[in-house]
Amino acid sequence: MPPASPRRPWLILAVLCVGFFAITMDTTMVNAAVPVMISEFDAGLAEALWVVNAHVLTYAALLITAGRLGDRFGPKRLYLVGLTVFTLAAAGCATSDSIHELTALRVVQGLGAALLTPQTSAFITVLFPPRRRGAAFGVWGGVIGLSAVAGPLAGGALIALAGWEWIFLAHLPVGAVAFVLAAVFVPDHRPRVPHRWDVTGTLLVTSGLGAFCYGLLECGRPGGAVSAASGAWVGVGVALLVCLVAQQRRARGEPLVPRALYRAPAFAGASAIGAGVHFAVLGTVLPLLLYLQSVLGHEPLAAATITAPSALAVGVVAVVVGRWSVGARTGRLLTFGLLLYAAGLALTVLWARPGMNAWQLLPPMLIADAGIGCTLAPVTALALHHVAPALASGASGVLNTARQLGGVLGGVAVGSFLRLRLAAELPAHAHDAAKDLPARLRAPFTDSLLSRAGDGLARPPAPAGLSPYETARFTDFADAAFQHTFLSAWRTTMTLPIGVLLLCCLLSRRLSRSPVRRAP
Repeated sequence: MPPASPRRPWLILAVLCVGFFAITMDTTMVNAAVPVMISEFDAGLAEALWVVNAHVLTYAALLITAGRLGDRFGPKRLYLVGLTVFTLAAAGCATSDSIHELTALRVVQGLGAALLTPQTSAFITVLFPPRRRGAAFGVWGGVIGLSAVAGPLAGGALIALAGWEWIFLAHLPVGAVAFVLAAVFVPDHRPRVPHRWDVTGTLLVTSGLGAFCYGLLECGRPGGAVSAASGAWVGVGVALLVCLVAQQRRARGEPLVPRALYRAPAFAGASAIGAGVHFAVLGTVLPLLLYLQSVLGHEPLAAATITAPSALAVGVVAVVVGRWSVGARTGRLLTFGLLLYAAGLALTVLWARPGMNAWQLLPPMLIADAGIGCTLAPVTALALHHVAPALASGASGVLNTARQLGGVLGGVAVGSFLRLRLAAELPAHAHDAAKDLPARLRAPFTDSLLSRAGDGLARPPAPAGLSPYETARFTDFADAAFQHTFLSAWRTTMTLPIGVLLLCCLLSRRLSRSPVRRAP
């Protein structure tokens, strides 16, 4: 196929975004189904979280390698292969008979997503001149925002109308359409400079990131033996990544991570900020959905409808801010977005109450998601502005790996901290609630609640032999104890992502002193 005409880069970007949209929508769809899967598979919260995190782990571990594969074989080929693997794995997920089988197939989906993702942002550096990349990255970031709207909404609707399996089956027609459009319209661009393959670096980065992420994901499980094992995995991952850094600096020929990226302070700083933003995004979305569904009692579709207007703000703001992300404004927009996001998160958890009308949370959620929209395009523009087109896929892979690692850290750290706080705070709330029960119900009430302390989402059944009135009282008090426990634990837990965002804000101010210059 001949090279892309300069008159149709936006058409090509739109085509690429169809597959990218499916990839980014997937995580939010599955997050919306976590409470349903806990019930469907009779699983605990930790097992259900692995359905989400297994995808993220594989995604993060393979992004750098996938980016360099795009540099070597051409981004179109990798895009089509990744889309095919992701779509076929989605079909397998829909037919899973156990949560462990579903988790294994989510690993395969993560492989497909990793092959596809770096190629989309890499094509932007090929198709658009530097002065127009801010707007293109704004559209690219807007796709992430729109997927945040469509994922919970589509997931909630599909769960309500057809069952959780359809959150995976829905990828089949989308994947087929995206494949045909990409095969017809996307040019088969290949780097003019041939790239050598760094086998040692590939093995080190994949095994190192895989071991590190796996250890992090296991840290939240209760039990000393598992904690020791998870620490060992983290240690192995860190050791392998240290070996990677040493190997990359001494490697002859062409290393896996281009040496030019080491000498780009803006790239390193923007990658760290991207990781921090994704730490907050993936660390906060599930607690919010758990609050709306498990505390306020909304069905998945209703919960998604409540979050849709604020999530839509991500896409709208990202497109607008992308057009402004040139010159000195880039760093200032990034700093402003980080502060806005942190403020919105803080207001959201402070306003939350048991039994409230969930729509009252819309103003702070709008603030938070507008802040996310202000960060997406500036981070990408700062990171990739001075990267040569021949290294675009590799640089994009490194940037997206940093983001996904941030997401893994956020999901693990916030999820584990939330479970720890639920277990720590449940006894006090259980004893407070028991004071208002009849004397003969107090001991069974506290005993049954505390027996579920390892999984704060599970309400205990009422003991046998109670009258209908006593059963209702028991259930009501258990719900009240759970709601107050969850809110208290949620507020404490949110100090983690908010603190990370404030640290990123300090780093952003340093980057803004050497802003992106307007390209000729």
